[in-house]
Order: sequence, then structure tokens, then C-alpha cells
Amino acid sequence: MSGSLTRLITRNWAIKLAALALALMLYVAVAAQQPVTQTFSLKIVVLPPPGRALLAAPPTVSVLLSGRGSEMLRLRSLRPITLRVPDTLTASVWTLSLKASDIDIPKGADVQVNEISPRDIAIRLDSVAGKDVRIVPLVRIVAESGYQLQGGLAITPSMARIVGSDRALAAIESVTTVPTEIANVTGPFTRSLPIDTAPLGVVRIAPKEVTVSGDLSVIHERSFAGIPVESGAGALTSFVVTPARVSVVVRGADAVVQRLTRDSLKVIVHLPGRIGAAGAYARLTVIAPRGITARAIPDSVALRKKTGRG
Repeated sequence: MSGSLTRLITRNWAIKLAALALALMLYVAVAAQQPVTQTFSLKIVVLPPPGRALLAAPPTVSVLLSGRGSEMLRLRSLRPITLRVPDTLTASVWTLSLKASDIDIPKGADVQVNEISPRDIAIRLDSVAGKDVRIVPLVRIVAESGYQLQGGLAITPSMARIVGSDRALAAIESVTTVPTEIANVTGPFTRSLPIDTAPLGVVRIAPKEVTVSGDLSVIHERSFAGIPVESGAGALTSFVVTPARVSVVVRGADAVVQRLTRDSLKVIVHLPGRIGAAGAYARLTVIAPRGITARAIPDSVALRKKTGRG
């Protein structure tokens, strides 16, 4: 009886073994396509801004993933969640809510993030302060021959936010752009310039770059004759000025120069401290609208005090 049973089991054993292996493979293949869920424990790595430190280690979070069994087998482990604290944060607590996109799923893995616990995280850092400072553009304009900058440079934004210790911030009243030369322009221009952060040390700043713009216009020259010489407070009443009227040559953007009138200009005499009996010479200054350069011809006049006979 036992011999018959043994022969029954061992008969065609190769075929039977192959059938068993095939059945196991089929089972594994079917099981691999079934939906599976698995929980992973992930560490959080927090990157604080330069000069700041964490007061406590961040917690570990649990992440529940789902997908086909074959996909889950590929996820032997997941990388820690890496978070970077904003440079401009001045508060001592950074609160954030974790998202599915924060989980570093390997590329090509067809799995979904079902749950993150805890989702809301509070990161505690040492305290710092914030301050708004002026941004100064260190820009040199190299104008083509016959052109000049009209109306000055515009900078956007004009203020920056710096973050650091109270002592470090007290020493900073303004920041500058990286020294830059702008050449080969003959009209409106716009440039993005980085802020020079080297002098700031561990102090953080935002934004890290600004936009400067300006307009180079064709220079036009024009002459006005017979402009009276004044004292700055009106006509000269105590002195005789020779000549009493001078010519003024103005230079600037064509559109601005063409709008000028004689009333746009004032010629001011700089009275010397003492005027002797023989009189004295005094230099002249022309006051003109912004963006206009002007000079008087001649650039000085003779002065003598009026006598009773005039």
C-alpha cells in the first residue's frame, strides 16, 4: 500500500513540480497586482537660514502609501522630508502644513500618498529681528557720444528687508547693488542687478536682486541771451554789475530743452565777502530745471558798490 502511494506521488514528478511552480508564480503575479497599503516612518530634515539654529528636533511623521503590491515592493525605504526655512522669517516659530508633494516618492513609482500624520508641523528657531533698508544702485552709465541720461535711474524695489540679530541690523542703514557699468545704449534700458550681499555676513536679505531702468536721450544745445544777473533774492540794488545781462547755454535731452523759456533760468551772482573801492569780480551760477546743464557766458561779472550819485 505504501509503495503504491509512493509511486503515485513520484510518478511524473517533474511535471507535477513544474505545475506547482507555475501555480506559485501565478499566485505571486496576481497578488502583486492587488492594492496594498503600507505605512512609512519618515524623519524631517530642516535647513534653517544662515546664522539661525533649531531649538528642538522636528518630529518623525508617519506616511500611509497605497499602490499595487509590485509597486510597494520597490519602496524599501523613503528619503527624509527636507524643508528649508524662508530666509526672511523673523518669528521664532515656523508653522507649516505638509503636502503630498513634500514626500520624495522615487521617480516612476505608481503610488499615492493617502495620509500624513502629523500634517501640521511647528519648527522652533532662535529669535531674530527684521528691518527695511534703502537699496542704492551702484551703476555707472557710459553714454554714447551725443547722448545723456534723462531723469536719473529708477530702481524697483527701492527697499529691501534684512533679517538678523539686533546688533547686526543696527550697523546696516542701506545696501547696494553689485557695481555695474551700463554701456552701448542709446535709448530706454532695463537691467536686473544682484544686491551685493558680501558685506552682510549672516544677515539675510530679500529680494536678492532689483531692476534698474533709465532713458538715454539725444543731447540738444540751446542759447538764451540777455538773462539778468540776480542776487538770489531778486534784483541787485546795492551794486552795479557789469555786464548786467549775460547769455546762458543749456544742454540736455532734446524734448526738455525745447520746452525751456527764459523764465526757466536764473543767473545768480556769488557776492564776495568784501568789495573794495575798486570793485571786485564775482562768479556766476545758473539755476536750471532738473536734467539740464547750463553755463553763463561770461561766467563772472564785475561788481562795484553804488554811490549816492548812482
